[in-house]
Amino acid sequence: MSKSSLGLVGSLFLLVLSALGCSSSSEPEKSDQPDALVVFAAASDVGLGTARIPLNIQKIDGTRFDDEADDLEVNYTAPNSEVVHVVEDLKWRAWPVRSGTYTATMTFDEVGFWNIKVRSKSDDSMLPAGSGILVKSATEAPDIGDAAPLSVTKTAPSDGNLRSITSAPSPDADLYAISFDEAVNTGKPTVISFSTPAYCQSGTCGPQTEVLSQLDEKHKGLANFIHVEIFDNPEEMLAAGDPSLGIESPVIHEWEFHTEPWTFVVDGEGIVAGRFEAFVTFDEIEEYLLPVLPSS
Repeated sequence: MSKSSLGLVGSLFLLVLSALGCSSSSEPEKSDQPDALVVFAAASDVGLGTARIPLNIQKIDGTRFDDEADDLEVNYTAPNSEVVHVVEDLKWRAWPVRSGTYTATMTFDEVGFWNIKVRSKSDDSMLPAGSGILVKSATEAPDIGDAAPLSVTKTAPSDGNLRSITSAPSPDADLYAISFDEAVNTGKPTVISFSTPAYCQSGTCGPQTEVLSQLDEKHKGLANFIHVEIFDNPEEMLAAGDPSLGIESPVIHEWEFHTEPWTFVVDGEGIVAGRFEAFVTFDEIEEYLLPVLPSS
């Protein structure tokens, strides 16, 4: 299969992320209109139950509204309901690119389009933001509590040519030392990240593999850390300088996601303990990894 199926959805997803993730290069025009917030829930695969939801929040004129979690109130309501659920754990997550995002934990008990509202608690003159998120009966990609697919992932070839299995510019051999199915059999937790560092449209895949390497360095021997390239033929793509030659790895379809990057924390029994769509920071992965690490 060509890259078109993943790339199209990823591109559409990125358009909204980019609109909310980048400030204008020029100064915003002065206006008599009051300030207003805008919000986008950057999650494309949400099912019934509790989910981590990244929220991109900024001002309507394009200026950033970063690191203001204490000043923001986020609530959400079910379709055709007036019962308000208030987010209790809104956090700002700084990224190495595109500034960052907020994350919130939300619990959904009804299928349909849920409404999300965000307001400033300190500035009543700032107009609140509204958005929404589609909740399905079940996720397509493995959800927390699901058994992870026991996929065979590529490991370092005998000739040591990591370029044949990853588009990372400076591949870390530790991330290709063990196949995912074998990693689960070790009984240790595993962090597995799917991305294409050279061709990631959001620019976050390279930094994501770097985060994986940093976690491996800190927790070496206690957990497995695996990077899976989105494309099956990265060396051919790089040699030709032609991304259109990309063929999606069959592993992507085993995990059933349609955007990238994706990262999962899997416990020692092969059960998903954490799932993250788009870029996820070192600290946030560790929040889900530490509880499943073997006791010292």
